[in-house]
Amino acid sequence: MNNIPYIDILILAMIAVFIINRLKNTLGKKTGNEHDIANKFARDKSNLKESNPDKTTRNETLDNKIDLSTKIFHENPSIDKELKKICAIDTKFSVDDFLDGAKKAFEFIIKKYSDENISPLKNLLSGGIFKMFDSQIKSRAKKKENLDVNIIGIKEAKITEAILGKGNIASIKVKFSSEQVQVTKDEKGEIIDGDNNQILSIVENWLFSKNLKSNNPNWVLEKIEESN
Repeated sequence: MNNIPYIDILILAMIAVFIINRLKNTLGKKTGNEHDIANKFARDKSNLKESNPDKTTRNETLDNKIDLSTKIFHENPSIDKELKKICAIDTKFSVDDFLDGAKKAFEFIIKKYSDENISPLKNLLSGGIFKMFDSQIKSRAKKKENLDVNIIGIKEAKITEAILGKGNIASIKVKFSSEQVQVTKDEKGEIIDGDNNQILSIVENWLFSKNLKSNNPNWVLEKIEESN
């Protein structure tokens, strides 16, 4: 009975020696499967890249841009073509947003011109238009006259021309049909031209331009001409 524990210990010791020898012979040896495992890992990494959600999102975005380019921006094919070119460079461009901004600019510019306060318009007017406004205001000042313009409403604002020129300069002409009351007053405030009770139908073409690669978000008024 007393010898049994020693026999058990001896057997366990022999088993331990056998296991250690097997580990020595096995650890550090190449099995021939390492290359296959490495290739599998490379394939798995490649699959992960292909299934990258960001890449999928980018592809979907490009597809959306392609779909967007097939949209009709204008009934006139030549204008529509140019607007699509503009949209291809400035992906945030929207005809509706542009016209909404153009109408606001129309009212703001006329108000400041009427108030003889064109300094806030420097970023919205080309150098030529700014000088013209300044000259007209100074001319009235010499005569001690004031021009009072009240816009009753804008009946229509329609794109009549669009061109994407060199250097990513986009030019868009807008035809404004508006109703206004215009009167000229002397230094005493007496009306010398126009009638406060007369509503005029004014139709003008305003040409706006913008460098699509510029950080300046403003479209600049380049020209004003009467519409036929």
